[in-house]
Amino acid sequence: MFEKIEELRHYLYKYIETRVELLKTETQEHIENIIIKLVYLVVMLMLASLTGIFVFITLAVGINEWLDSRYWGFLIVFGFLLLTTLLWVNAGNGVQQMVRKMLHWVFKHR
Repeated sequence: MFEKIEELRHYLYKYIETRVELLKTETQEHIENIIIKLVYLVVMLMLASLTGIFVFITLAVGINEWLDSRYWGFLIVFGFLLLTTLLWVNAGNGVQQMVRKMLHWVFKHR
């Protein structure tokens, strides 16, 4: 009788140990997936930012050529970006909530 209780205790201990290891592995995989997604997102944001910078420089140079000026294109693009920035800052909480919902959806559905 004592041997069976000891054997049952041993199997129960192994079961709990296996469950803990499984939980550790699942948690590690989940964290790895989040880190991979964040690295991907950071690289994509950097590339998109660089692309945007070159697009706006090209636009400013094009406007300069069109207006036969050395600086009006840059001032026009600067004014557009300043206006966009002010609108974005004034949008405040509404934009933050929208971004939060989008990020939640992206990380939930990937």
